[in-house]
Amino acid sequence: MQSLLAMLALAGTKRMDVESLRGRTRLTPRSFESLLEWLQREYLVDVFSSLEGDKVEEKVGLTEKGEEVLLSLLENTCELPDLR
Repeated sequence: MQSLLAMLALAGTKRMDVESLRGRTRLTPRSFESLLEWLQREYLVDVFSSLEGDKVEEKVGLTEKGEEVLLSLLENTCELPDLR
């Protein structure tokens, strides 16, 4: 369920700050880290790092596979109009 929530949060954005995504899932840091690692292992999300001044900023984005899986889950759960 938490993986679906995280993927839904990412669906409307290109990339989201890791801490913002963690806040949306309302998971503890340890639980969120496990979720993020699982999503990466399944190739559903990518984590992007960039240097902002002297601070490393990490953002998360859905992969193409992640978008396909999310759409499939939504189609199986709800009756959606054909958007393709």
